[in-house]
Amino acid sequence: MASIKRKYTTTAQSGIDYENPILNGKKVVKSKRKGILKIDHPSPRQLNFCELPDEIILTILNYLNKATIVAFGQTCRRYRAIGYHSILWRRVDMSYKHVDCEQLNSLLQRGTTTLKMYQTTVENMNFTYIEPCFLSHLDLTSSIISTELLVNLLNSCTSLRKLSLESISLNYEIVEKMVCNEQLDTLDLAMCTGLTFECCQLLTNKLSLLRYLNISWTELSCESVQHLCETMPRCIEQLNISGQRYNLTDDNIQSLTRRALRLRVLDISDAVLLTDQSIISLRLHSRLLTHLSASRCYLLTSSALITLKLLPAFSTLDIFGTLGQIQLQQLHNEFGTRIHLNSFPFSNIARPTTGIQRTSIWGLRTRL
Repeated sequence: MASIKRKYTTTAQSGIDYENPILNGKKVVKSKRKGILKIDHPSPRQLNFCELPDEIILTILNYLNKATIVAFGQTCRRYRAIGYHSILWRRVDMSYKHVDCEQLNSLLQRGTTTLKMYQTTVENMNFTYIEPCFLSHLDLTSSIISTELLVNLLNSCTSLRKLSLESISLNYEIVEKMVCNEQLDTLDLAMCTGLTFECCQLLTNKLSLLRYLNISWTELSCESVQHLCETMPRCIEQLNISGQRYNLTDDNIQSLTRRALRLRVLDISDAVLLTDQSIISLRLHSRLLTHLSASRCYLLTSSALITLKLLPAFSTLDIFGTLGQIQLQQLHNEFGTRIHLNSFPFSNIARPTTGIQRTSIWGLRTRL
């Protein structure tokens, strides 16, 4: 009698229990054809959004804007707890908005570390106390904020590394709270008013780790400029001291270059009293200098500026309005292709937002 060959599926050959119709959650069905087994695969069960784990929901929320996250958090207590997770609020952009103190305080308590408030209006509303926060990057450029509230805001910050108070009126109390963040390495005070000699003393005495400083067009006195140049932090790498028209002298530049040996970028534009002696000081002491802006320094000559090519790392010179067209062409011929001439009409030293990066501060992207 001829032997009958049984046919099995691949799954059946892997050791199916013929007595048990259910195997690993899959139903085993005998076919009408002799010796052939079939396995029915159940359709996958679809999960509701509320059944997703918190980690998955948190990842989804990270792609949404802040307004949507706030609306999501108003749904239930669980979603509110997820929506308030610090990872969603680390970087916030509140530019051009009107906020009150309570809203600002509530935001900071969510773990925000990077906050952009460009041209933001902060209303006092008789509430001035702000609880301690974790801010490390704060941009208050051109903000409308009361002195009392600004003092409280800076008092709540203990770990600031980068700060911009550009175009804000300052006083001794504000500066005193600001310098409590001794780890500051970037400070933008461009076009600020109210910087007295005592304020300058605080800056240089407390902020010994400053690497990027912008104090352009701050209407400093001769005494203040002299003190800053003589006591500038030794680790300073980029300095913008432009706009000190009749207060910045060759002696100040000499004191500065002898102290700040790590200086790489310097802006001394609109200092009409500077002469070729300042260029000599830079060439002798600032061996790491790569970029110099000396626009509208009318007493500088092309013969002195040409000597900057002797600096090994020097690559950029901006002298808008300083020399005539013929002298500029001579400089261009002397410099060749290694040194760029008049490439940057505006300084970016210590400024939080530069170029087209309108949604970033100091290279960190913020989200509306």
